Amino acid sequence: MVRETAQRHPDLLKLWVDDMRGTFAVKMNPEMYKTIIDEGHANGIRVAAHVYYLDDAKQLVGNGVDILAHGVRDQAVDSDFINSIKARGTWYVPTLGLDESTYIYAEHPEWLEEPFLKRALRPALTAQLHDATWRTKVLSDTKTLSATKQALATNMKNVKALFDAGVNIGFGTDSGATPLRIPGFAEHRELKLLTDAGLTPLQAIQTATKNAAALLHLQDRGVIAPGKLADLLVVDGDPSKDISAVDNIVSVWRRGRKVAGVLAQTRTRSAVAMTR
Repeated sequence: MVRETAQRHPDLLKLWVDDMRGTFAVKMNPEMYKTIIDEGHANGIRVAAHVYYLDDAKQLVGNGVDILAHGVRDQAVDSDFINSIKARGTWYVPTLGLDESTYIYAEHPEWLEEPFLKRALRPALTAQLHDATWRTKVLSDTKTLSATKQALATNMKNVKALFDAGVNIGFGTDSGATPLRIPGFAEHRELKLLTDAGLTPLQAIQTATKNAAALLHLQDRGVIAPGKLADLLVVDGDPSKDISAVDNIVSVWRRGRKVAGVLAQTRTRSAVAMTR
């Protein structure tokens, strides 16, 4: 399968090494994913892996996986794992919003009514988020809710520990995989979750721009500099001090050409550009 896939010249292969907290009948075994990683590398293809458990993450890093996606969420990362992933240069993409999105809208946070989010919602999804029956159903499953919130809390602690240790931290949201992972908004929410985890606003922004480009081996973007693609998000405010300023979009530029104007209600202040 890897050799057949290689003929289509993909940038990455992704493995699903996770049983969704024991809900899958079968889980990929280490012998299989080691073989896939080795064969991918033999064909010049990097390999990413969807993980949940620390033990799986350790084995995958030891077997040479290039990217871990969605973060370790069952327990705190330890020094052995930190040293191994750092030494090998493996990328780690926490995807904090993956778990939060399953319940946060049912809790009806204040920002649910903000124009920036409302513009991103389809009518059917807007109706769902305001449906009392749906909200009650989500929040009444206390066992799942508790486990999911604990997974998010663990993920946040782990990404901070790994970031502080100098591990390569990438950026992702899984947006579009389910209706509640809302494309566009999910990325802005992920920035806020990264700051909640302890990263500074500027560190979170660099994770989503400079680091994201480096993870994808893209040398022509990710930073604002001469010779780079002028893909810019111009916002009202200073997101390096207040990450919520990223929602106050004044304009969007793609390769030096303005492609969109104001996308949300903004205040009149000096605009700041950030690469995207």
